[in-house]
Amino acid sequence: MKKTAVWAGAAVLGVSVLTGAGSAGAAQPDTKAAGAYCLANSWGTPQVSVKPCDAGDQGQHWVVSGNQIALANARAYCLANTWGTADVSTKPCDPRDQGQYWDVAGQQISLNFASAYCLANAWGTPTVATKPCDSADPGQHWVVFNDQISLALA
Repeated sequence: MKKTAVWAGAAVLGVSVLTGAGSAGAAQPDTKAAGAYCLANSWGTPQVSVKPCDAGDQGQHWVVSGNQIALANARAYCLANTWGTADVSTKPCDPRDQGQYWDVAGQQISLNFASAYCLANAWGTPTVATKPCDSADPGQHWVVFNDQISLALA
């Protein structure tokens, strides 16, 4: 019985933390943990999408270093926008590639050399691309927690 009560209490606490219940800042997500959906590279390919967060998925671990975002388990590959398009993928890190430079500010991740364009998830789909920055777009709110980048509002 004691284990059941502890489990139930932990479950209620988990729901409270995930929903922001009981906190004055309920509109702001809990940034002390990764969210439910993480930025993910399909390992061994250049594809980037959003997937349910999974600490065991090596394509969901990133390193933000200066203005570059690289795969933690393959540091030679960076998050990249194909310049002049909305496409986002991973490419070999190249200091001359403008599409590999990002600014992480608050909950937005924007292109360093085109700051009006942000990393965006097409809400409700796995698709990730760049779009004109829009703070009202829930797919443009991200949380960087340890080595995961997750959607803040999902």
